[in-house]
Amino acid sequence: MIWGAIWIGGRSDIVFMERDETSPRQGYTAWSYLKVLNAQKETIWSPGMKFQQENCSSHTAGEIRDWFKANDIEVEEWPPNSPDLSPIEHVWKILKDRLNDNYPELINMGKSKKAFEAFQRAIISEWALIDQDLIDGLIRSMDNRVNAVLAAKGWHTRY
Repeated sequence: MIWGAIWIGGRSDIVFMERDETSPRQGYTAWSYLKVLNAQKETIWSPGMKFQQENCSSHTAGEIRDWFKANDIEVEEWPPNSPDLSPIEHVWKILKDRLNDNYPELINMGKSKKAFEAFQRAIISEWALIDQDLIDGLIRSMDNRVNAVLAAKGWHTRY
C-alpha cells in the first residue's frame, strides 16, 4: 500500500505504508494512516490549505478526525464513492501506466525481497517523473468535474 498527496505546484513523497500488526487482519488501519500524516504533515500542508482525502474507514476514523482538529487542518467534505471527482485517482492511473511501460520486467520478478525493493525504487522514480503541469491541470479541472457529476446526477462522467 502506498500513499501520496498532490497539490498545485507540488506533491508529497511516496510513502510505503506500514501494516497494523495489532489489527485483526494485520492490514492498513487508522494507525497506519496516522503514521503517514505525522511524518508528512510539514510537507503536505501549510496554513490556509484545505485537505481532501477519500472516505475509506482508515481516513474517517475518530482518531484521524481528532488529529486534523488538533492540528487545525480543515478537511474538505467529500462524497462517498466519488472516483469521478478525485484528481489523484488519475495520477495513480498514470503511475501504474508508467510502471507497466517502463518496468515490464517487474511483473515476472516474483515476491522476493529483491523484487519488492526493485518495485519500490521504480514507484519512487516514476512518481517523481510525472509532469507537475499535468497534476496541476487535473486539480484545476475540479470545477468541471463537480459540474459534470452534478449534470450526470451522480452517474459516470468522462472524468
